[in-house]
Amino acid sequence: MKAKTLLIAAAALAAGVMHSQAQVYSQNIVGYVNVPLNTGYNFVANQLDLDGTGVNNSIYTAVGTNLPANTTVLAWTGGSFATSKLLASGKWSLNNSVVSNAMNPGAGFFINVAAPTNVTFVGNVITGTNVYPVVAGYQVVSPSAPVTGAISGAGGLGYVPSKNDQVLVWNGGSYTTHKYLTTSWSGGGTPTFTVGQAVFLDAVNNTNWTQILNVQ
Repeated sequence: MKAKTLLIAAAALAAGVMHSQAQVYSQNIVGYVNVPLNTGYNFVANQLDLDGTGVNNSIYTAVGTNLPANTTVLAWTGGSFATSKLLASGKWSLNNSVVSNAMNPGAGFFINVAAPTNVTFVGNVITGTNVYPVVAGYQVVSPSAPVTGAISGAGGLGYVPSKNDQVLVWNGGSYTTHKYLTTSWSGGGTPTFTVGQAVFLDAVNNTNWTQILNVQ
């Protein structure tokens, strides 16, 4: 399998189902992604766009109330996590601003569930050549479209790491840390994304992540 796989087809392509950690279904540039959640904390990504602008997304527009009651979500604020809880009434409590703050394609958050379930993201695929800023320090990142592949390297997803950059991959109970050395990653090799997966990126320098997704 190629390192980078487009999992949402354009209208000109035959509709089908491709299996990864998630299942993606579409007949055109608008689709939905089912991401399986395990009991406990899951680090998920928003990889679809609400209205085609790429800027009007939040946790609420990404998942709404499409989760079991008492589910909590945790959004990274730059130094800690802010939490909101979905009540049985279908409303979010504790900190409603968490679910209304920006969560555009390429961003991610934690979902904590009491039992295995799925979360469905719906929206438009961000295509073409897009440049996303990366700031020095910790941030939550993912590809801005539902694709799989290595974060960097030939055939990868376009990130150009600096020496000592780190990627922290959540494994359900702790993080596996990948550190970029001179020409390769330590900690088990190059970090690789599955569909709907977010990671922490601890960048050494301010830079840009250019992502190219052409649908033919």
